[in-house]
Amino acid sequence: MKILICGPEGSGKTTLAMPFAELINAVYVNRDTYTGDELRGYVDGIVDSGKAVVIDKRCNTNTAVEYLNPDYIVWMDMRTAKTERPYKVDYHIAQWFDNTHETLMIAVDRYQKWKNKKDD
Repeated sequence: MKILICGPEGSGKTTLAMPFAELINAVYVNRDTYTGDELRGYVDGIVDSGKAVVIDKRCNTNTAVEYLNPDYIVWMDMRTAKTERPYKVDYHIAQWFDNTHETLMIAVDRYQKWKNKKDD
């Protein structure tokens, strides 16, 4: 499963993504480490090996989001910025709470159960 955590610079993507990946036992990938094609190949390789991946990426356009073809999109917009909101958002974070990571984990788990039931 590919989980994309996106939003404008400074919105808290890394603050959310790193501990969230650890919480769900997924691989954390920061976009800044890879070019576009390298990122997609690396992420697809992780998913093909049976692991989940949490991608921390700014994604200024919907084209950038679509290129990664994520299964689940988390949009963070706690700052005003010129960043295009993805067409499809599965979970929206507009402010932090003490249980933000746990709440997201529950939402992703529900999504996975729904998707598995739908695919059966």
